[in-house]
Amino acid sequence: MDIGKRIRNLRIAKDLNVTELANKAYISQSYLSDIEKGRTAPSLDKLKIICDTLGVSLGEFFGVVPGLPAELIRLVENAQKLTENEVKLLSDFLEELVARSQKDEKDENLPDT
Repeated sequence: MDIGKRIRNLRIAKDLNVTELANKAYISQSYLSDIEKGRTAPSLDKLKIICDTLGVSLGEFFGVVPGLPAELIRLVENAQKLTENEVKLLSDFLEELVARSQKDEKDENLPDT
């Protein structure tokens, strides 16, 4: 697993820039940048602090999610093979799909007139 890339992807998913995450995790921006670029590896203590700041457990960080259905595991494994741009497109598509589903669900619960 590329720890730096995983941190970067989680940071972007949380809509944080390097400076914001570094400040919130009480680490230097250059240190975080070096981690993300694979120039250095964080200690377990630092990784835990970064994960806490990103709102994920170490288990989630390393892909251990108890009770995750097989189809979602397959989806994640396939998504990991995509380019960064393809992942963004997939994410946008899934968000649109969820929004439509929620709208349809809301429409179904409206009283008939």
